[in-house]
Amino acid sequence: MGVVVVAAGMGVRLGAGMPKALVRVGGRTLVEHAVDRSLRWLSSLDGAARNEPRRRDVSKPAAAVVVVAPATHLAEFRALLPEVTVIPGGAERTDSVAAGLAALPREVDIVLVHDAARALAPPALFGAVAAAVAAGADAVVPGLPVSDTIKQIDGTARVVRTPDRSSLRAVQTPQGFRRAALQAAHTRGGDATDDAMLIERAGGTVQVIDGDPLAMKVTLPPDIEAAERMLARASGLSRSGERRRGPREVFGGAERGRNFVGCRSGGDRIETARPTLVILGGLPGTGKTTLARALARRIPLAHIRVDTIEATLVHTGLADKITGPEGYAVAFRMAGDQLALGLSVVADTVNPMPETRDWWRDVATTHHARVVEVELHCSDSALHERRVGERESDIPGLQVPTWQHVLDREYHPWSPDLRLDAATSTPDELADTVIDWMRSHP
Repeated sequence: MGVVVVAAGMGVRLGAGMPKALVRVGGRTLVEHAVDRSLRWLSSLDGAARNEPRRRDVSKPAAAVVVVAPATHLAEFRALLPEVTVIPGGAERTDSVAAGLAALPREVDIVLVHDAARALAPPALFGAVAAAVAAGADAVVPGLPVSDTIKQIDGTARVVRTPDRSSLRAVQTPQGFRRAALQAAHTRGGDATDDAMLIERAGGTVQVIDGDPLAMKVTLPPDIEAAERMLARASGLSRSGERRRGPREVFGGAERGRNFVGCRSGGDRIETARPTLVILGGLPGTGKTTLARALARRIPLAHIRVDTIEATLVHTGLADKITGPEGYAVAFRMAGDQLALGLSVVADTVNPMPETRDWWRDVATTHHARVVEVELHCSDSALHERRVGERESDIPGLQVPTWQHVLDREYHPWSPDLRLDAATSTPDELADTVIDWMRSHP
């Protein structure tokens, strides 16, 4: 097994004034993240410690990792990555990959080609790709379902075709190949945006497997922030490295000694499949409740709606007004109870801040549930305003927000698994997209 990490791009669109692979995320360069995950995968093949790649004897796996860097920055890359081979890249991406192939040891028969720009791709994805190549495919690429509607246009920007998005995949790296097939494809020549295209042209077999949201590509400045958030989520820290605030600290009035997530320890489960927590988010009036109900009618999900909880607290006199985390606290506990029983949940909340999103993830983590994060938005502001204005309360005690309240609502951007537009799709179509994503990410 071997890995070629392509890191020769100068990152013009990123505008960092340096090779993209040297841009830092979470205190480390993108290329360091990419190499670290490559080595962790290779070390797992040898039975070495997964989490301490720099402390082990790297002589065997290091020889099978080649980083292709800009010729103008070789010294800097080599100083950062003393445990791997660093070589200069070529004029085009295909030239850089060909150089990396040539630098791998002769005994390597399966090659993974990985973009340093997809630095957070997890070691497990490397393993899944390599296993699929070993099973017989010439090439294997990870890919995610496409949630947006795609339009094909001609030279005048006129739409000529709308592909069926159910058959489309957004392809990622690492991509895996039988070395002989990839070298033969490169010998035939031709430019390509990824190496799988060369295999396709040569008539080889390219297999798509499930990708991973962590394998996002850093191309533009906002992608750096998204990558920072992913790292912070994994480590349980805020982007600044500080401990995440609790509900009372965020909403006002710290209270010690209370666990608002309220998760109990999970015992033995009869089911072999993990429950799923579908975490919805989005401003009022974007159709979260409608989507949650559409999902719950079609697949077994418990619908937990924070509006119902908060309105009930007010309607029964338990609270005069909801100004803190009370509704969310109850929702966390209710979701935890369902997940502890092995039941899946759809959480219907505005979910406006990084802290609320982290708390939902904490609920899922404690109960060993997988997470599907879905943000709803409405690209047509006039339609959104009309929906908010026409909305009537369906819960005793619920005061529906005005359009001005929606505009003034604090809401932080995030990077969910799916971002769906309620202006362009029906609730059933949105539910189809969520269900398709869940099926492709078991």
